[in-house]
Formats: sequence, structure tokens, C-alpha cells
Amino acid sequence: MRIGILGCGTIGSYVLNSLMNGNIPGCEVAVVCVRSEGSRGVSKVRSYGIPLVTDIEEMLNYHPQAIIESASHEALQQHGETILRAGIDLIPLSLGALVNAELLETLTDAARDCGSILHIPSGGIGGLDALQAAVNTEVYEVTMTSRKPPVAWKNITYVQSLNLDLDRMTEPTLLYEGSARDCVTKFPQNINIAAALSLAGVGFDRTQIRIMADPTVTLNTHEIHCEGESGRFHMVLENLPVPENPKTTYMACISAIAALKRIRSHYRIGT
Repeated sequence: MRIGILGCGTIGSYVLNSLMNGNIPGCEVAVVCVRSEGSRGVSKVRSYGIPLVTDIEEMLNYHPQAIIESASHEALQQHGETILRAGIDLIPLSLGALVNAELLETLTDAARDCGSILHIPSGGIGGLDALQAAVNTEVYEVTMTSRKPPVAWKNITYVQSLNLDLDRMTEPTLLYEGSARDCVTKFPQNINIAAALSLAGVGFDRTQIRIMADPTVTLNTHEIHCEGESGRFHMVLENLPVPENPKTTYMACISAIAALKRIRSHYRIGT
């Protein structure tokens, strides 16, 4: 299977390295597309001798069978439909963009019309299989509390507006509490997991999210609770952040790899 990578930052570079190291049998990197020659990851792509382009149409000329989007919400908005209408499977990592119901409908329509598949990865959380099963009966509530060290919430416009001293924070501090729909607009680059949870479950408006800056944790921690007619489940995930980018966890990186392996596999586990 020929794989294209759209965006080569933290996650894109991880996927590139994994593919080049042969960690996904039967897959090869056909092309990498970045915003410009000055984008992150360009030198890494060139060191591997992989074709590098800055235009989506040129990317499609390399005939990838699946594309991993790890660029930005804007990239998914601009190029997602084009990719799917070319008959190419798409694995988007910028899931927060799908809070836009019109965009989600556009992408699913394109996939249906052209025989491609929109694969939604789990990202930095788990339990989506249980949630997808639970929503076949009545679900009363789905909540998630996300805790990260204060440094992980730096340089976010909404957090800056709270006028908190993230460098000197000594106790857990609530940054946000409310619907996933509102949450993903305030934390677009940090809380794509809220989008994954909403898409798998009861939607963006009914899924409730709490965001904590917590100096007592060293791992990015997510507590998910679901309760409904079929019962309830509660899980805690403690994810290692990528050292060079504490806003991203290794779980998000390897989730993209797992999605590719699932495409290739004739033996699947989970809902």
C-alpha cells in the first residue's frame, strides 16, 4: 500500500520513521506534502529520499492509496474532500476540525460517493470500541477530564486570556468545563481527543469535558466515564508526552500507526 503523509511535524515524522523502518509490512511512503520548503520535517524527508511536494494536486499524482493528515485543522478543511473524492482513504489526526458538522458531512459524502474510507483514529485515548457499543442503547452521560502539566497549555489564546501564571502554578487549576463542541474551539491543537470521543459517542453537544492544568502530574492524563442503559465504564489513560512537543503524546503517534495496520489487516479485533 502506497502511503502519503500530509504534514511532517511531530506525528507525521513519527509515522514517516515507522514506515521507513519497516514497522508496517506491506506499506511504503509514496510522498510527503508540506506547507512550504521551510516546514518542519523537510530535512528528514529529504534524508530518506522521499518525494516532497507543497501542493495537494501534485501529491495525488504519486497515486497514494491512503493519506495520513497530521498537518492542521485548516489542511483537513481545505484538502480532505479532494483526497476522498480521488478515491484515496484518509486518516485525519486533526479531528477537532470535525466539530464542523458541514465538514464532516462533506467528507463522509465524498467517501461514500467515491468508494474511499474516512478512518477516524483513537488518538491519545482508548475505549472508543466500548463507547460505540454503548450508544446502541440509551447513554445518560459521557464525560472526560484531561490533566496535563501547566507547560502543555502554554501559547494557547484561550488559556492566555485567563491570565494564569503557568510557570508558578502549585495546585490543579480548572481551565475549562463544558461541552466538547465549545472545548475544541478553545483548544484546537490540544484536545483532538475530545473530538474522537464525541464522534464515537453521543456527539459534541452532549459530551462534557473538563480541562485541568495540573502541576502534580507528569503524564498527560485522561479520565473517561460513560454511563447508560447497558451499564457504565470508567477508564484512566496516562500518556507519555513527546519530549520535543509536550502538547502531543506518543499514544497519538502510535494511534496513526495502528490505523494503518488495521487498514492492511484481514484480521480485526474490536468494534
